[in-house]
Amino acid sequence: MVVDPQHVEAFDRDGYCVVPGALPPAAVANLLGVVDRIKDRLAVSGHTRDVFGLDVRPIVTEDDAFLDLLEWPATFPLAVRCLRHYSVQLNTSHLIMVPPRPDERNTGWHQDGGSPGMSVNGVKPMFSLEVGYFLTDLLEPDMGQLMVVPGSHRRPEPPVFREGATDPEGAVQLRVRAGDAVVFANPLWHGAAPNRSTATRIVLYYGYAYRWLKPIDYETMPADLMARCGPIGRQLLGARTSHLGWFIPTDADCPLKELYRAWFGETWIS
Repeated sequence: MVVDPQHVEAFDRDGYCVVPGALPPAAVANLLGVVDRIKDRLAVSGHTRDVFGLDVRPIVTEDDAFLDLLEWPATFPLAVRCLRHYSVQLNTSHLIMVPPRPDERNTGWHQDGGSPGMSVNGVKPMFSLEVGYFLTDLLEPDMGQLMVVPGSHRRPEPPVFREGATDPEGAVQLRVRAGDAVVFANPLWHGAAPNRSTATRIVLYYGYAYRWLKPIDYETMPADLMARCGPIGRQLLGARTSHLGWFIPTDADCPLKELYRAWFGETWIS
């Protein structure tokens, strides 16, 4: 079984799903070591967002350990299945480190998808998703967890905030272990809990989108990075055979098509 149907069902119903143990302990340890080794350089790289902690992208260019996650077998087929097409591309790779700061949040409540927004009958459509790889345990309340409002990706109205409330009605903090992954749709309302613990939250987010959507954090990838990828990896990093390859892709533009057919069958290809 390439994809657990229960994960797809949860994603469609709630706008997200949790994949326990997506990264084995050795992979988590390796990634934490890489992050620790390069975090000071990343902090002055010019690719950081002006928030407390460390918020930097793209990250896939910074070490082969990050590149390895591009087609990670525990999550990438699920991401492709949830997007329901083979003409997809990486549109962001994102490291977030949130140190303890009890009275401040790294980010507020929002939907993904850029500006200006778009809607169909008032509902924001899904055209991208993110896979979050959590590298630290987040098992107690208020450790900087990813927060979501389940089902909010299917509603035309934003979540309801009671007077004086910081979080909307129905919001939940996702308690995960190091190595767990969360896959969530761009229209899902989400944010971050405050970090009132004594530990720094560390997460890597990999966004995938249809190839007609411009990536968030890069225009082209370095040639040496592309050379280290196989055909599907190069597709995911923007390779194409002509100037039409993103919007009107041929089979040569999308080597993922054959693998998609093997995974999900002809019926999933439009």
